[in-house]
Amino acid sequence: MGKRNCAPCWRYTKVMSGAISQMQMVYNAEEDRILFRVNTTDKSEFRFWVTRRYAMMLLKVLRDHVQADPDLSHLPTSQDQQAVKEFKREQAMGDANFEKKFEEQPSHYPLGSEARLAFKLTFSFRDDGSLQLSVQPKEGQGINVVINQQINLTLTELILAASRKGDWKLDEWLKQVPATEQEQRVIN
Repeated sequence: MGKRNCAPCWRYTKVMSGAISQMQMVYNAEEDRILFRVNTTDKSEFRFWVTRRYAMMLLKVLRDHVQADPDLSHLPTSQDQQAVKEFKREQAMGDANFEKKFEEQPSHYPLGSEARLAFKLTFSFRDDGSLQLSVQPKEGQGINVVINQQINLTLTELILAASRKGDWKLDEWLKQVPATEQEQRVIN
């Protein structure tokens, strides 16, 4: 199982010149929200507040994307599929650098320096196995991202780790939520 050449791509309404450099999710007890930050290679930073409800929607989409992995469709049993999912998760976690300090010196905030409340989530599963996500505030510009399975697994772990700090119990919730059919969806 080799790595796919499906590099993540972040955009807002204009085409961005940089790719993802770092992602961070930090629970803020005062806000009872997660601050989601994305830095790009061209030193831009995008910031969103993620509520528990929004984190639940995002986790469900990310989980459904993992279920739609083309590497799993040909496997005969659910045990085989689970083994491959676990192998890929371990590989993604091994490749991710959770120890590197988040760079605090962006030179540009395309959506503004204040975090915006994530309100609307649009997504679709692409033919190449990637997931296209759009994170939008209630008003104004948001970001669009195309992610592969490996980035999905890393993002999922970031959400779950941050939500544990707030005792949101999203690990247990995610195990109980049924998968949905693959299609383009808008959730708000």
